[in-house]
Order: sequence, then structure tokens, then C-alpha cells
Amino acid sequence: MSIVPINDAHSSSSSDPLSLDMWDPFSDFPLPLPPSISHFFPHFGSTKTNTRLDWRETSRAHVWKVLLPGFTNEDVLVELQDERVLQVSVESGNFMTRFKVPDDANLEFLKATTNHGVLVVTVPKYEHDTNNRGINGNIRVVEIEGTD
Repeated sequence: MSIVPINDAHSSSSSDPLSLDMWDPFSDFPLPLPPSISHFFPHFGSTKTNTRLDWRETSRAHVWKVLLPGFTNEDVLVELQDERVLQVSVESGNFMTRFKVPDDANLEFLKATTNHGVLVVTVPKYEHDTNNRGINGNIRVVEIEGTD
């Protein structure tokens, strides 16, 4: 079933009933969008950041991929805190997440890169030596490499 406007207020000036001009049934909705349809338009009228965080473990490393559309590496802050907690946030305060890094990760070689709004944090695993797994200091800011 299709919706076709009856009055000429929303239709094009063309009298062709097969015209490709489309009628927008939501064009008269006031802002912000009603809750019944606002979940279909997450960016519209919202100040929240639409992000996604993925983690995967390979045989050599732990890799986190954070999608931060519209942010450059200058906007993003990656911190390694006590108890192996990695915090990723943006300068505007619209996004912040924290997660614990697994015990087999070598924090001395933690690396963060960005490319077009995608932050990739890579922490290699220890190969064989399991004695020296600590990190000195309370908070360490991680340098982010990459271009935007």
C-alpha cells in the first residue's frame, strides 16, 4: 500500500500522476521528533554521539575499535588508569567508556591510532614472560597516532 496525497499543498506542480517527486509525510512534524519515531533518526535533534565499540582477541593482541564519527584524534582522549582500566572519552563530554584490559595484555606496548573517526586501541599479549605485568604510576595518557 502506498500513501498518495490528495490535496495539492504537498504535491508537485506536475500533473503527471507517475511523477518521481515524492511526498514527505513527516515534513510537518515539529521538532523534536515524537518518541514513537525518534529511534529511527538517532542524530536528528540530539546531542548524543552515535558510537560503537567492538573488542576482539587475536592470538597476539587485544584490539578495541571505537567508532567516533565527526571526531579527530585531537578530540579523543585515551587514558590508562589504575587496575588496568582503559578509558576512552571525547573532549566535548558526549562520549566516555571504560573497560578493564585483560591480564595477559602487555600495557607497555599499548598503541592507539585513528583514521576517519575510527579509533583502534591495540594491546599486544605477553609472549612467555608472565612475571612483569604491572604498570607504574596512577594514570597514563596514551598518544593517539593517525590522520583525519
